[in-house]
Amino acid sequence: LSSVPDAGESFMIVPDEKKAREVAEFRKTRSRETRFARARAAKLENIFENLKAEETATVYLIIKADVRGSMEAIIGSLTELSTSEVAVSVVSSGVGGITETDANLALTSNATIIGFNTRADGAARQICEAEGIDIRYYSVIYDIIDDVKKAMSGLLEPERREEILGVAEVRDVFRSSKFGTAAGCMVVEGTIHRNKPIRVLRDDVVIFKGELESLRRFKDDAAEVRQGMECGVAVKSYNDVKPGDKIEVFDVKIISRSI
Repeated sequence: LSSVPDAGESFMIVPDEKKAREVAEFRKTRSRETRFARARAAKLENIFENLKAEETATVYLIIKADVRGSMEAIIGSLTELSTSEVAVSVVSSGVGGITETDANLALTSNATIIGFNTRADGAARQICEAEGIDIRYYSVIYDIIDDVKKAMSGLLEPERREEILGVAEVRDVFRSSKFGTAAGCMVVEGTIHRNKPIRVLRDDVVIFKGELESLRRFKDDAAEVRQGMECGVAVKSYNDVKPGDKIEVFDVKIISRSI
């Protein structure tokens, strides 16, 4: 025998070595097809799980380690990272080297393979290289945790943070041949910026959101006007500004989040 058979395998008596090789090849092919069928089933299960939790992004992993204790420690540490927005799903885990089966499962489940003090065999490496499967080797558990945290952070929706830059109070309204309705204002808070988004408020209720058509200091165009100064403004595509209204200038910052 060229290799040790699995426990429970049945022996078949055949006339010659050629027939024996044919039977062995048939069994090998059938075994591979069975593994692929299981992998496809796993993929369908993942799809159904995703449909159940559409709002939760997921990092899929296959964990292979040198000993069971390390494997369990890694799985425990990673699953604790899951939040209501991003989850860690261990598709498969085991002790020993990374095999062709692991590579095929990673392909069908879109998982990253993590090897802790283990390596991939030749067949697994070929599949990973051909299919672009992410396979990573580690010898320190904390390095695994850090990398998975980074991957999870990349799936988080960024935070949209708004900052009010300045507020101008409308003191007078007049007609402009160039802009239509223009407003004479006093900057009562912060700085009014020409190229930032604005809101028009009436009795502290937002009645329009857009941008400035013009910002002037006396007769000169201005990029910004500071608190305590008068200015003239025209709001783009809006001509219903009235005395007492407030023009609020704001900025929106998109901030990356991390686990």
